[in-house]
Amino acid sequence: MFRTAIIVTTLLVLASSAWADARSQLDSFATDLETLAGEFEQVTIDDSGRIVEEVQGSLYFARPDLFRWDYGDPFPQQMVADGEKLWHYDESLDQVTVRDQPEAGESPLLVLTRPELLDRFYDVRTGGDDQVLEFLPLAEDAEFELARMHFSDGLPEVLELHDQFGQITRIVLRELQRNPELDFGIFTFEPPDGVDVLEGY
Repeated sequence: MFRTAIIVTTLLVLASSAWADARSQLDSFATDLETLAGEFEQVTIDDSGRIVEEVQGSLYFARPDLFRWDYGDPFPQQMVADGEKLWHYDESLDQVTVRDQPEAGESPLLVLTRPELLDRFYDVRTGGDDQVLEFLPLAEDAEFELARMHFSDGLPEVLELHDQFGQITRIVLRELQRNPELDFGIFTFEPPDGVDVLEGY
C-alpha cells in the first residue's frame, strides 16, 4: 500500500480524435486547479484475479505538490507529503517512515493535477475509447508498467496501476471537489508520541 500510495499520489502529438477527447478532459480538469479533496476506494488484485486488499479513505491535494491520503480500516494509515518530506504513519505498527519527497513524475496523482509534466515522464496513448488515457512510464525503474485513467463527465473516475508482477491496483475516485477551502495544517505531520520513526525508507 505504501508503494502504491507513493505512485498514486503524481497521470494524467494528438494521435487520434479519441486521444484528443480524453486529453482535453484532463487539461480542462487541471486548469486553475489549486486544491482538491475527495474519497477513494482502493482494491488490489493479484495475477490470478484474486482480491488481496480492499480499503477506503480520503485524499487531499494543494498545488504544487502537497498531498495527503488517509486510509481507513482494517489498516488505518496516513500518507502526508509536505513539499519536502514524505511521511507514512502505520497505526497498527505504531511506526512512521519518512524520506525525501519523490519527484512529481513518480506520482500519478500529482501528474494528474499538473498535466504539463505528462510528456516528461510518460508515453501517453489512447486507451481504446474517448474516456481512457494510458500512461507508460519512460523511466526503466518505474514502480508500475502501465497506468490507465478513466474519465466520466470530464472528471477522473478510476485509476488503474499494473505492475511487473501482474498485480493491479484500482483506485476509484468519488465526490471530488475542485478548489475547496482546506486547512493547510493537514499537510503537516508530527509523529505521535511513542511511535518508532524510521528515516530514509
